[in-house]
Amino acid sequence: MGLKDDVIRWLKEEEIDSEEVPVPPGAPVEWALNATVKAPLKVMIGVQKPKTKVDRLVLSMIVKVAEQHRSALMSMSEKERAKLMNRLLSNVTSLCPSCIIVFQPQLDIPDTIVVSKVIYDDDIGPMSLGESVRTLVNEYAIIVSFFNSEVAKADQGPSTVMHM
Repeated sequence: MGLKDDVIRWLKEEEIDSEEVPVPPGAPVEWALNATVKAPLKVMIGVQKPKTKVDRLVLSMIVKVAEQHRSALMSMSEKERAKLMNRLLSNVTSLCPSCIIVFQPQLDIPDTIVVSKVIYDDDIGPMSLGESVRTLVNEYAIIVSFFNSEVAKADQGPSTVMHM
């Protein structure tokens, strides 16, 4: 049994569904899984084993920023937008200082926000995998609740959600 089988088993033990994702030829990934957390929030997390950095697993979660939230950000002054997004970045990094956080294409008006957590060989196991998944679920909750409470107006329609 290899690491991928162990990861699938550990996720199943945490009651997290997983499915293998086809890896395109030439991709710098040995294998990839989509893991779906069902409770307390439905969140999809990607689990990847890089080819070039074989001493680690990378878990990632992507949030798609709703168009009305992007529009609301664009309508703000540059200073107001910078303060707001700085507060979000501070909230996200304070939960997980070791996470890699990317606002795409730019910090002040993102389309998506990617949060990744790296687990290194010495720490790869059911406990660290479960902890990393819980951290990413909490990051999702922070990001979505921030946009829905700080950026949105009650009558704006669909909210910022998980990108699948």
